[in-house]
Amino acid sequence: MRLRKGRVAGLIMVLFVLLIIGIFIGSSRWLRVNEHVVYFDNLPEHLQGLRILHISDLHSNNPDRMNLNIWRRVERLDFDIAVITGDIVLDGRWPAAGPMTYLDPHKPYLRALAARVPTFFIEGNHESRTIQLFKDIMEELGITFLYDDRYFLEVGGGHLEIIGTKDYITLHRSGFHEMYALFEASNPADFRLVLSHQPQIFDRIKNKGQMLVLSGHTHGGQIRLPFMPTLYAPGQGWFPAYGDGFYHHGAATMYVSRGIGTTHFRMRFWNRPAITIHELQARQ
Repeated sequence: MRLRKGRVAGLIMVLFVLLIIGIFIGSSRWLRVNEHVVYFDNLPEHLQGLRILHISDLHSNNPDRMNLNIWRRVERLDFDIAVITGDIVLDGRWPAAGPMTYLDPHKPYLRALAARVPTFFIEGNHESRTIQLFKDIMEELGITFLYDDRYFLEVGGGHLEIIGTKDYITLHRSGFHEMYALFEASNPADFRLVLSHQPQIFDRIKNKGQMLVLSGHTHGGQIRLPFMPTLYAPGQGWFPAYGDGFYHHGAATMYVSRGIGTTHFRMRFWNRPAITIHELQARQ
């Protein structure tokens, strides 16, 4: 009897271990595509139904393979513009040839994406040491690199104002005056799409009119527990104010992506890699 109970306990333990391993593997390699409708009170008519593909924190760090091939899935999705909110590479593991070696497997897909729809990129903290290099490679691929810049994209007979900021650490070191000037240069009643790698920026811009802010950086904590919020985020610490998902303040809405890859701690647990499509709609 004891032997039988021991075997049952052993079998349960094996199944539990396999379940944990399965969750870990599934979380790391099983891409989630999130689709959201984002409502605004005063959305211009020409932006109704605009679909924005949001990719963040790819953290490509191996020249021979991709962490996760998201591009075949992207090819099947329906969207009008694409944005990449930083950390496309992992700087701590750059080869002697430089970070672009790690982008080589992705270049054909990035070029195809830019040929398909207007595509925009901003720096993350992992790109901040080699800005000119990234500007050059993005230009080669047909991707617009915004670095404390504004871009007016023609959409449906009107325009969409896109603001792309420097990484929050870069802004903190150099001051935020150039970024603030971008918001002061246009009408706050207009709709803006703001791209900023780290979500802490929201506290500094959330009173500057109607906007959708797209961010990343946190990875949703990488390690999560079921039904729990983000436990830890770099730059914010434990139980961060901005972990993942939607945040609202007045006319401003921010979405923080959990991203795709990992940093030097190579694990995602209960936290599937994700890309997102946001569809803009006027609130009725």
